[in-house]
Amino acid sequence: MNRILTVATALLVAGCSQEPASSETAGDFADRVGAPGAVAEGVPAPVETTAVKAAPPANADVFQLEKLGNIGGVDLGPRAGGCTFSVEGQEMLIAAAPADRALPGKATVRIGGQLLLLDAPPGGIEQVRSGTTFTGEGFSALVTRTGPDRASLTVADAAGTQKAFAGNWVCS
Repeated sequence: MNRILTVATALLVAGCSQEPASSETAGDFADRVGAPGAVAEGVPAPVETTAVKAAPPANADVFQLEKLGNIGGVDLGPRAGGCTFSVEGQEMLIAAAPADRALPGKATVRIGGQLLLLDAPPGGIEQVRSGTTFTGEGFSALVTRTGPDRASLTVADAAGTQKAFAGNWVCS
């Protein structure tokens, strides 16, 4: 009886300790969005993992959006879903919002190595999914849907100069 109990306990422990299979591991995700310390084209990867409500760093070009990288410390507030804008598989903007249409959404981009927090107007997650303007200090980012899972991201600086990027807009 002890032998049966020992075998049953061992099987139970082994079964409980296995994690469910996933199509993407944490390491795969970090590789895809850019892990801290990685080097791309000879430029050291940014290490900031939290977004701040601030102007882009001095001498940073707001039209040079960078790969988001590690966004583990980014707080986009309460959310009922989110969307990611990417160009050729590189995540450049991530946004989220609550379900309540009276509440605004939030987004983050990386410029000059710094994660910057942007605000959307009220409209909840439906506003974010359909495309909206995210406003930061000294610049804005307008997402315009151009097709299923496709969008244009137009960045504008304080002077009104604009640059558009075509990419994917995937929402959950």
